[in-house]
Amino acid sequence: MSADLPESPPPKKATRSDVARLAGVAASTVSRVMVDSALITDEVKKRVLRVASELGYVPSRQASLFALNRTQTFGLVVPSYSSFPPFSRPYFPTLLDGAVLAADQAGYAITIVLDKITTEFRDYRTMVDNRTFDGLIFAVTRADFRPFLDLAERQIPFVLVNNYFEGMNSVDARPDAGMRQAFVHVVAGGHRRIGYIQGDLRFRNAQDRLRVFEHLIAEFSLEAMQVPGDFSRTSGLLGAQRLLTSDSPPTVILTSSDRAALGVMLYCQEHGIRIPDDVSVVGYDNLYPAEDVRPALSTVDHPIELAGRRAVELLIGILKKETRPPVQEWLNTSFVPRGTTGPCP
Repeated sequence: MSADLPESPPPKKATRSDVARLAGVAASTVSRVMVDSALITDEVKKRVLRVASELGYVPSRQASLFALNRTQTFGLVVPSYSSFPPFSRPYFPTLLDGAVLAADQAGYAITIVLDKITTEFRDYRTMVDNRTFDGLIFAVTRADFRPFLDLAERQIPFVLVNNYFEGMNSVDARPDAGMRQAFVHVVAGGHRRIGYIQGDLRFRNAQDRLRVFEHLIAEFSLEAMQVPGDFSRTSGLLGAQRLLTSDSPPTVILTSSDRAALGVMLYCQEHGIRIPDDVSVVGYDNLYPAEDVRPALSTVDHPIELAGRRAVELLIGILKKETRPPVQEWLNTSFVPRGTTGPCP
């Protein structure tokens, strides 16, 4: 029997140093050629590319990103709540869908960063300075912009989503068009007494929606009733109790979020109040539960997934210097009538 011959070692892969040595350039020059840097002359690029082709050299992603001084990664900053996981609410998965798809299409990645109450904003500045991320997207932020001023002054690339402030990059949707369509819809149904459950007024979204509500009440000469809220289902349930047990209850209740509207629907179900026969309900956001509940929820369509996509695209444009910051981008809202709105009883 013949002895087994030893296996031949696999051929050694060409390295960046091999290309640099044969091309007569520095290793860093090879990396810059591979990302088509404008700092390298065409003559040197041709020589390096020819040697790389002859050696079968394949540059690593890490080396290419190092030459670009990029990580190709964005940090999506979402608040960390003690009472529930952040992605248990449909808003964040919807926003993440838009951001991840846009980032992947452009060759970027998204990393989730949980924003804890004790975290200071200098930590985010360090993340970008240390090349952990190329930029940051803030998903939910209050109408207190002092923490962002340092980031803006240092020209740290970041985008606010569903929030805005002069001098900062942002993507938001104006509530005017969608809420106006909702008002036209319920007024056409004969409603004249309108109840409204506010959102958390520490946030610009809640402030803007309340402003538009009050403007439309005056424009249509309607009777309004308001109660405080915080976007939650619990605030919708409590708000419905206050509104529907009043001496002159509204015939339609508008809310600042779909979750609050679901709270209204729960209250009505528990107390034998028929929707829309006894009272109509309008939400805000058009997130996925809205179409699945019964009756399906009439709601203002807030393009959250599109906002996530546009935030990523805006950040990429700023990094590539194709867009000059600061940019405030405004998306449109609309209204989706479904089963929770009907004629005034």
